[in-house]
Amino acid sequence: MRDKKIKFDIEELSYQKEAVNSVLDLFIDIPKVVTNPIYSDKLNVMRKATQGSGRYVRNKDISLGNKFLENLKYVQFGNSIILNDTIDLDKGILNLTVEMETGTGKTYVYLKTIMELYKEYEGSFNKFIIVVPSVAIRLGVQKSIEIFKEQLARDYDGIDISKHILTFDANMKDPASSVRDNFIDKNNLSILIINTQAFNSANNRLRDRDGESNIDGLSVWDEMKEIHPIIILDEPQKFDGGTSKKDLTKTMKAIYETEPRFIIRYSATHRSKMNLVYKLDSYDAYIKKLVKRIRVRSITRQVPQDFPYIKYRGMTKNNDAKIEIFTRDTGKKVKIKTFEINKDKDNIYELSGDLKQYKNYRLVENPFKGKPLKIEADGKVLELEEGETYTPFDEKDIVRLQIRIAIESHLEQQFRLLDAGKEIKALSLFFIDEVAKVRGEDGEDGEYFKIFDEEYSRIIKQERWKKKFEEYSDYFKNYDDVKSVRQGYFAIDKLKTRTDVIEIDENKKRYNQKERRSIENGIELILNKKEELISFDTPLAFIFSHSALREGWDNPNIFTLCTLKKSDNEIAKKQEIGRGLRLPVDIHGKRHKDEEYNVLTVVANSSYDEFSKSLQKSYNEESGFNKEEVSEDVVLKVFKEAGLKPSEIDTELATTFLKELKANGIVNAKGELKKEIEDKLEKLEFKNEVLNTHSIKLKEEIVKVMEEKGSKRIIIEDGDDEKVVNRESRFVKEDDFKNIVFNLGDRLSYRTTYRVNIDEDKFLKEAIEKLNKYFKYKDLQEQYYSIEEGMHYIDELEGASYEKAVKVNEKIEDESIRIERSKLEVVDYIMEGTDLPRQSISEIYDAVEKKHLFNSQEYLDGALNEIKSALLASISDSPIEYDLLEGYRLNTTDIFKMDTIINTEIGKENIYLYPEDPSRDGIGTERGINRYYKFDSKGEQEFAIQLDKDPKVKLFTKLSKGGFIIDTPYGNYTPDWAIVYEDNGKDNLYFISETKIDKEVDDLSGEEILKIKCGKAHFKTISEETGKDISFSWAKSYMDFKEKNNL
Repeated sequence: MRDKKIKFDIEELSYQKEAVNSVLDLFIDIPKVVTNPIYSDKLNVMRKATQGSGRYVRNKDISLGNKFLENLKYVQFGNSIILNDTIDLDKGILNLTVEMETGTGKTYVYLKTIMELYKEYEGSFNKFIIVVPSVAIRLGVQKSIEIFKEQLARDYDGIDISKHILTFDANMKDPASSVRDNFIDKNNLSILIINTQAFNSANNRLRDRDGESNIDGLSVWDEMKEIHPIIILDEPQKFDGGTSKKDLTKTMKAIYETEPRFIIRYSATHRSKMNLVYKLDSYDAYIKKLVKRIRVRSITRQVPQDFPYIKYRGMTKNNDAKIEIFTRDTGKKVKIKTFEINKDKDNIYELSGDLKQYKNYRLVENPFKGKPLKIEADGKVLELEEGETYTPFDEKDIVRLQIRIAIESHLEQQFRLLDAGKEIKALSLFFIDEVAKVRGEDGEDGEYFKIFDEEYSRIIKQERWKKKFEEYSDYFKNYDDVKSVRQGYFAIDKLKTRTDVIEIDENKKRYNQKERRSIENGIELILNKKEELISFDTPLAFIFSHSALREGWDNPNIFTLCTLKKSDNEIAKKQEIGRGLRLPVDIHGKRHKDEEYNVLTVVANSSYDEFSKSLQKSYNEESGFNKEEVSEDVVLKVFKEAGLKPSEIDTELATTFLKELKANGIVNAKGELKKEIEDKLEKLEFKNEVLNTHSIKLKEEIVKVMEEKGSKRIIIEDGDDEKVVNRESRFVKEDDFKNIVFNLGDRLSYRTTYRVNIDEDKFLKEAIEKLNKYFKYKDLQEQYYSIEEGMHYIDELEGASYEKAVKVNEKIEDESIRIERSKLEVVDYIMEGTDLPRQSISEIYDAVEKKHLFNSQEYLDGALNEIKSALLASISDSPIEYDLLEGYRLNTTDIFKMDTIINTEIGKENIYLYPEDPSRDGIGTERGINRYYKFDSKGEQEFAIQLDKDPKVKLFTKLSKGGFIIDTPYGNYTPDWAIVYEDNGKDNLYFISETKIDKEVDDLSGEEILKIKCGKAHFKTISEETGKDISFSWAKSYMDFKEKNNL
């Protein structure tokens, strides 16, 4: 086996790079200057050769003029964020907002952003403060730095970020001198990590002006203001008070007192979103498979189905009682379901589907707020408080059931991973609210440990698990030593003679010094074991931890999460679930992204229905999501999809758009889309000129975008319902079909590379014309830089001080400090973005009339896009050929990868399955390679049905995105279908089809046309060079597919 401590293999993901670049791109071509009266540096303007020499101690100023606003809009438009009309400043301070879902690498992103700002802008930005809301998060950041530092050193010229970091600790020997020497006075990259308690303390030693090491009576705090740090706020919603708070919180006031150059806010749940530059919300992370899926197992499924189970969930707005009971559906299956009932019109027995246990159950009276619900039950009266359940279980039974389910879920997941060849060690995490429940007096085992030991010892003796432990005995040498597989992590007080475990009330708003220190010690234990825990050499797999320490738990291999509470009223919220959402890592440190196996099981002490609705509500509330609302992000997406240009879009146009929709009865006063609006949309004539120009597309897109928004939901699997297991269809195992599948996979596994011979003269002419047209009505604004003017003086009474610096904007007249790009720089930049020969780009550059516009990054990027557009147009008009790559083949397992079907997706709106109900016995495709498929649209689903019904189709399958790829000028391309068709009962014909449902050729985009052209050329090469025939075509329907292929 490997060493206990596993080294993480760090992989930068595309969305993380987008988040980093979204901040970096704001400062492109923004003048940066420095004046530093403390250190008597000369005035340096913009990017001169001396920058980066390590002489500058303070961060340079930036000009927040029109150019910065243009950059901000440019970034926002690219990220589908509503555009700012102005730059939002709070108390004169620039705040930038990055929204990233829990578990997607927020800490890595802001560390990369710090390194990029330092490197990319040549030392203009070198002083950073990371402010975190708690010791737990601070310790997590420190651990992340330890994990990431080697990768960052490889990316940034060997810089060890850990050697440029000072972690502030109020208990350090001389904090003032430490901050001055290791942060303020350092002349290169310097990062200070500090938690809010230390940051906002008025009595902090950093503010002491009488310190021995102070110069001229200046405190460290005074000096910090002079370096104008860039501040990173980690989870700012925990201390910023939000936009509704008129006065700054104590923490934010202290942060603003440092006079930061700018602030970058990172969180999944911001209260305030000033200058939002990047957004990755819960739904996007889920859809892009950047986090684990969620499965719920509930103790309510352990209630015997002949017991009269009832849960009172509360009173509705209509004064009805919301209750859960067993009910029998039309398929005779008994499930728990929620009903809203009224004494005068509803009958519990009838609602249950006539289940006999509810025969004599009825409401005594309608509910009253604050009072228990009264239900007559076989002559007795049950009184249930809100959230209370009538079950055969007491509180101890419930805990035992939760622990039992968690152990079973853990073992199922662990051996499922190993059976699939994935060397991933699974962990289970139990959150408790009382240490005494786990660790009794004198260190004895508490109630929860005793229950766990009994249940674990019993379960591992079951035959199915004994066989599995024997099969994988190399991984589980001490699996039967119950005390080695479970452990508790608590807040501890480290004393000279002993270590005491202390109780912490997690609901307290403030902890005293002893409590904070104890939590810190507990989290240190967690973090020190992080790498060891994912190694099989460490038998520990079941972890009990105090809820107050939950922020310390971000181990990626948590597959089971169980919150043990005194009451079943507690429903897991998004922040608790987030502890287990990170994608898992194997024993080699490699992150795994297989959706089928990346599942977090949550053991709930409520029903699936209650839990899933509560969790979805938690997601929606924290993101401010309302599926009916025509929100700003919807309007921007509608504008983009309708073809509006960035220059046409602003808040005023968005407001006008909404006003016209309201005036025409399409949107209500709350900004929500009304029902049945087709006729009103058809008659709508926009008064605004820009909107009227794009009228047809705007009307189409508002419907499409709102339908898409309405279907946004996190699908939560019901772990107690039968799982939908996708597999190969039975007929595929027959010898004849084995050969067909092999031959199809063989044809699809070949790799090719394309080459194209374009008419170079024609391309150059078109590229030059496009560039000159693009530049025709554009020009550069005057360039300005900001300087600060202020006096340093000594007052006899007050001592040394500074006059408040005043910003002065100066027009850049000196040609030597203007941003000037040479021809070589422009040509190199376009070469990198197009792979065109240097000579061709040079000819284009020479023919451009307004070359000075290349000095603007925005116009340079615009020029690059124009050249790309001309190039792709030329490629589309030119013959394209493919060459076979010898020795390179795709994996057929990836090509035919099965869709993961979640049991709770069945029957959901806008989820297209075939067959439509895979949960039914004996259901599966007749001719599909796999039993079940999931599609992106109703049209694709219908195409599959037609294929499955055609007796001449031998077999078909949907091709896996990314599993089968064709290299094209637009990147990797995956067609939709692979089809094997019977040819007069003799041979088999092999087809690949791209479906563009209900589209005519004139409706296809340039990209779609080119990809179809590439598909034809790729398979033509495969057929000719291997002798294995396979045809490619696109079709708007199944009939069209048959006609185009003469079938």
